[in-house]
Amino acid sequence: MKKRINQAGKWEKFCWTVYQKVDLSMEARKARKGCRQQLSILNGGYRGSKELFKSQVLSFWSKYGIKPEKMWYDLYCYKDGKYDPRYIPQDIYWQKIYPAFNRQNFRQAYTDKCFYQQLFPYLKQPRTIVRNTNNCFYDGFGQIISFEQAISLLETEKSFVIKPSIYSGEGVDIFFYEKDKHHNMNIQELLKSYGTDYIVQGVVSQHKILSSIHPESINTIRVISFLFRGEVHISSAILRMGVAGSRLDNFSAGGIACPILPDGRLEERALNNELQWITSHPNGAVFAEIKIPSYNRVLEAVRRAHKTVPHFRIIGWDFAVDEIGEPVLIEYNGGPGMNQVTCGPLFGDLTEKVLDTIFLNEPEFADESNYYYKERMIV
Repeated sequence: MKKRINQAGKWEKFCWTVYQKVDLSMEARKARKGCRQQLSILNGGYRGSKELFKSQVLSFWSKYGIKPEKMWYDLYCYKDGKYDPRYIPQDIYWQKIYPAFNRQNFRQAYTDKCFYQQLFPYLKQPRTIVRNTNNCFYDGFGQIISFEQAISLLETEKSFVIKPSIYSGEGVDIFFYEKDKHHNMNIQELLKSYGTDYIVQGVVSQHKILSSIHPESINTIRVISFLFRGEVHISSAILRMGVAGSRLDNFSAGGIACPILPDGRLEERALNNELQWITSHPNGAVFAEIKIPSYNRVLEAVRRAHKTVPHFRIIGWDFAVDEIGEPVLIEYNGGPGMNQVTCGPLFGDLTEKVLDTIFLNEPEFADESNYYYKERMIV
């Protein structure tokens, strides 16, 4: 059958393709800039010889018709001091891997924080006080309310956190309100400053183990998962920790990232914002002595939730663990980073099988025909 059904029209497909290429090219450009900046901090990083890079890395990628830049491996391989060709350069990730595995046109709508409750009703989440979607206000029970009612609800709260529900990331535009500290703040003006598409939630009281590291921030577990061959694989996990009294634990906001071992213990070393490997938090907590509470439950939640949003085959999940040990979904990201600097290759031992599927048109399952993959193959 020559005619393909259930497909976008010619001009819709053309316009979307142009937008996608421009958008992902900008992501790749930003990633290359970030790589150079990080390497300058590390005095060039690993700096393996060109001959070694050619024999160990370029030879691996040659069958895919790709010639990655050496700088990526000097950055990723700095920790272990040896080249590993399985690392995915971030520009290749954005321009080749991401569009093959994730539906970019679903990214904003499906990661809107205001709809987490509908998507993941079985996951514990922070208490919603008010949410705004396309200038419509809702209370925590999903009932439509007026702007004035939204203000009244917030004025009764002792504390809350407000953040954009769509255009957010890296802690940008997140504001923590405390009545004792901000008693002169005009709630009406605060809401107006966010315009539309934002959510207001109660602040999570975190588990005492995580609070002991840095009590001012909610120290979250970032898990990267990928859906391949019908199974949700855990690529990596890190604990993100705030420093110096900051309310944010984001690496970009000065935080610390420590890899988490499969049994929930932290690795001996964590990476700080200056790209230094350290063995203890500035507050004194020794990373090797810490075990994440309810870590297996976090991974179980990730595996369950990822299967319900197959539009994104690669997802970044942020979970807190509350004071009674229950995992709490903070957010998920349909266009995540990869944790490779701290945790190793994105796809681990499955790297070649994943790349063969994307670039060599190999079927994901042995008993499938190649038709579907020919249609999605990245050229």
